[in-house]
Amino acid sequence: MSISRTPLARARGLGSAKSGTADFWRQRVTSVLGLPLIAGAILVIVSNIGADYRSAIECLRRPAVAILLLLTILNFCVHMRIGMQIIIEDYIHNETAKALLLIANTGFVAAAGVAGALALVKIAAVG
Repeated sequence: MSISRTPLARARGLGSAKSGTADFWRQRVTSVLGLPLIAGAILVIVSNIGADYRSAIECLRRPAVAILLLLTILNFCVHMRIGMQIIIEDYIHNETAKALLLIANTGFVAAAGVAGALALVKIAAVG
């Protein structure tokens, strides 16, 4: 005896892996936080147009500027990781490939974040 099911009944339980809402909000929060951060970073860049090397380094050594740029790097690394994770989870159907790509995504973002932070800290601390 076959029971006729509605499309809604067939779809129940086939949704996301239960983390979609949290990722959605994290992505939106990092977007909103990124607006003032990127505006500040653009102001720093524009204020250094035409500056010599020593002046630009002195600007980056100011604690407020270094903190602004560090927060910008970290915020957009988190934003990028979440965005790529969502794309990988939605469009890669082979479970092995998906797992490897998620690991690579996290590793790449961690490396990019550490490289950016290290460069900034090196400039700010050593000059």
